[in-house]
Amino acid sequence: MWSDRYIYYNIKSDLQHRQKAETGSVMKILLQSGNFVQKDHQSLSNADHFPWVSITLVEAKRGGFSSSKRQTDFINLIDIVCSSGKNTDQQLYLKTFLAIAEKLQWNLYLEADDEGNENVIIERMH
Repeated sequence: MWSDRYIYYNIKSDLQHRQKAETGSVMKILLQSGNFVQKDHQSLSNADHFPWVSITLVEAKRGGFSSSKRQTDFINLIDIVCSSGKNTDQQLYLKTFLAIAEKLQWNLYLEADDEGNENVIIERMH
């Protein structure tokens, strides 16, 4: 989904969400980065020093998902919404999200780019 205010990323194993990870382990990785604070059992927001972000851990089924009050033991998708503001360091977002994807041995995807391409894989920075 394109927006002039937000950028939408996903961290997942592949386009079919085939690989699952234990929810608690993923939450631990996210919290250990020091950039996020836990809001509830499956969502996080930015720490004070990090640009605005909303993260939801979900178990997608057939490409769809919704957040829930029900806690799940496993997830197969990290849904990320972040700011696209001109004063926001996009490289900080990418560096952080790529590091998380690498720890999970998953991939970082941009939901859609300005040309309408969907699920654009973001390559690791070297």
